[in-house]
Amino acid sequence: MRLAGVAAALALTAALSAPAAAQDVAIALAPGEVLLKVEAQGEHLDRPDVMSISAGVVTTGRSAKDALAANAAMANRLVAAVRASGIEPRDVQTTQLAVRPQFDRGGDEGEDSVRRITGYVARNSVALRLRDLGKAPDIVNALFEAGANEVQGPSFSLQDPAPALKAARFAAVAEARSEADTYAEALGMRIARVLRVSERSSFEGEDAGYITVTGSRIPLTPLEPGEVRTRVQLWIDYAMVPR
Repeated sequence: MRLAGVAAALALTAALSAPAAAQDVAIALAPGEVLLKVEAQGEHLDRPDVMSISAGVVTTGRSAKDALAANAAMANRLVAAVRASGIEPRDVQTTQLAVRPQFDRGGDEGEDSVRRITGYVARNSVALRLRDLGKAPDIVNALFEAGANEVQGPSFSLQDPAPALKAARFAAVAEARSEADTYAEALGMRIARVLRVSERSSFEGEDAGYITVTGSRIPLTPLEPGEVRTRVQLWIDYAMVPR
């Protein structure tokens, strides 16, 4: 577990002389209490257990029908390879089906010129979620062998992010309290109670680039999952009282 840098903001307001501050936190400060606002961040690192990748086929044809027909044949082989690899149906989703014209690159480029259509490009992509990372290189290789020529990813994540989020929250709360105690001690005060807590959390996996592949055989693709980071940022309002 690692803690990121912490930024703390101090707002000192006596309860009797600043009723607006009490309205700001929606909780009335007791006589003698002073408001302390702290911002803290906690992180937790884990080895991922899920990999997501997008694989597709791109084909061309003189007509939209020709491009789509060629694409359908390749896409069917790709889907068959996905099924044969043992990926569950719930982890396979079509994310793109598109047919677009190709235009000639020559001729007049003025406002009134009409570019000629020279053919069509068809794309069909599926998003895959792999739950056994040990099989990932073999599955990715099988996709290429089946004809995939456009691949995006991978990205790594957790099947169950709840434990990592809990750990990051504990880290953020501990850091916030440490900061609060430091400010209170420096001011000759102590923390009396928590007034308000707000949170923003995020998950950060490592995304690879965009890959376009030609040819029918490729070496086994190495895939390194590394670690994924779960981050929680907290804002906690404390009430301080004199020691």
